[in-house]
Amino acid sequence: MPRTVTLGTLVTRCKQRADREGDSHISDSEWKALISEVYASEIYGVVADAGLPYFQSEQTISATGADSYAEPADHLSTIAIDRVLDASGRRDTMTELMAQEIDRWAGTTGDAYGWAHIDDQIFLYPNPSSGTYKHRYIAQPADLSSSADGTAVDLVNADGESALIWGVTVLAKSKSDEDVTLAMRMRDEARERMVLWAANRSLNSPRRRIVSDDALVGGIDPADWRWPR
Repeated sequence: MPRTVTLGTLVTRCKQRADREGDSHISDSEWKALISEVYASEIYGVVADAGLPYFQSEQTISATGADSYAEPADHLSTIAIDRVLDASGRRDTMTELMAQEIDRWAGTTGDAYGWAHIDDQIFLYPNPSSGTYKHRYIAQPADLSSSADGTAVDLVNADGESALIWGVTVLAKSKSDEDVTLAMRMRDEARERMVLWAANRSLNSPRRRIVSDDALVGGIDPADWRWPR
């Protein structure tokens, strides 16, 4: 279960940690901007960079025969693109094509079995005139600087909360040229625990080689195997 704390509560806790209660030197909007900055790099970034699908989002692509489809406005990185097989929602994960493989499939039409992500566009190969495709991706962290006090912020765990509060404290105290040695040490220790948590989660979700049973790339090897459908 995620550790969620409202943005207004985080502002209060950061003020308390930085000993800034009742101090208008930093406005509430600036506190939120500091929280947003630290959250993106110290919490969201740590978890996303570990390769976990914790912050996964999904885009539905309805094929029309177009040359390509725009990536989501909040796209950070792609996890996979699936072809929806039927009305029940069964899916087949498609193959990401290398640059050297695209020429073989350019100009072909039919159900897509492969894809390429170039700039801000997603290309499907062969080019389908219809059908539904699901793009699973990690979204950019939300900008919390103008969010309402009641906005729920997913801090992942207790160390995430600690890393955020101490990280904001470093920025707030440095603005007044105060000593931030303790705050930096506490922030770094909490961040290290976050990195360890994310690494352990990744180890418990190992990456296995998935062998496709279609002939899109290189044909079918008799040694290939795949779980039964």
